[in-house]
Amino acid sequence: MSASKKKIYIFGCIMWDVVGKPVERISSGKDCSGIITEGPGGVAFNVALGLSKVLTANSFELNLVSVIGKNEKTQIIYSSLIENDIKTKYMTVKGSQNDTYLSIEKENGEIFGSINSSDVFLSSQNDIKEIFSYICARHKQSHNKAILIFDGNCPREFFDFVKKETEEEIFTKYFIPANFSKLNEFKNDAHYFKGFNLFINLREANVLIGSPSFNNSIDASKAIFEKIKTETNLIIVTDGPNVACGVSKKQIARVKPSMIKEKVSRLGAGDAFFAYFLSYRELNPDASINESLSAADEKTQTFLKNK
Repeated sequence: MSASKKKIYIFGCIMWDVVGKPVERISSGKDCSGIITEGPGGVAFNVALGLSKVLTANSFELNLVSVIGKNEKTQIIYSSLIENDIKTKYMTVKGSQNDTYLSIEKENGEIFGSINSSDVFLSSQNDIKEIFSYICARHKQSHNKAILIFDGNCPREFFDFVKKETEEEIFTKYFIPANFSKLNEFKNDAHYFKGFNLFINLREANVLIGSPSFNNSIDASKAIFEKIKTETNLIIVTDGPNVACGVSKKQIARVKPSMIKEKVSRLGAGDAFFAYFLSYRELNPDASINESLSAADEKTQTFLKNK
């Protein structure tokens, strides 16, 4: 294994996004005109894409670990990954179906409602575990450090396996649920993620904390950190347009995101924010949490304006 490049592995769903964008105000039961777009997406895909925009292939190797079906969309997904220097050697092609995300947006770009199906990924956990074991074995043998990123479609059974196989001195682990409803199996069990870096929103934080719930990111991030703190881990709790808070053993940072004034789609904004945050920290290891959050906010605003 080459030691010249830092390896980053992103585990999770590649979704085929189908998004309805109305040109007028939408409400329940209303039929309105608009635009329907579709293409590759999902948290894991979006994070990998965001990282590829900042981290150069000369210094970093990005690997997406996921499962897709063999159909007319397969080549589109692969082409997008290859064009952005995202490695596909740990991708599994199985069956003929793709995991799908269906979303309807409001006129201002906020999400009105969504449905996602992750059956393809979830039904292939044995394949994912086998790949994960192979990756871990290689890094343990070479002692080369790596970053592991997991999206919220990874089930608890897989995380049980991850916790047994990973050593903190080699692997830095990030968890990005991106869907509070999928955290129910971890309800009131924040301690489970000791050894992970968490990048979550306030609603997700309250699922992990259970009772009492918190109404701001500052108190929530502090409460979770107390449950899972280590010498090196980090908790980031976002709260939409309100203050985002980051906590580590040495720092507490509070950053209020820039206001989104344009009517642009918010789809993938949270994934991009995490990718830019992690990219900045990797390129600037001495940067404070505040600096990393501020840099991520600035780049996310550019991401939204260019959509």
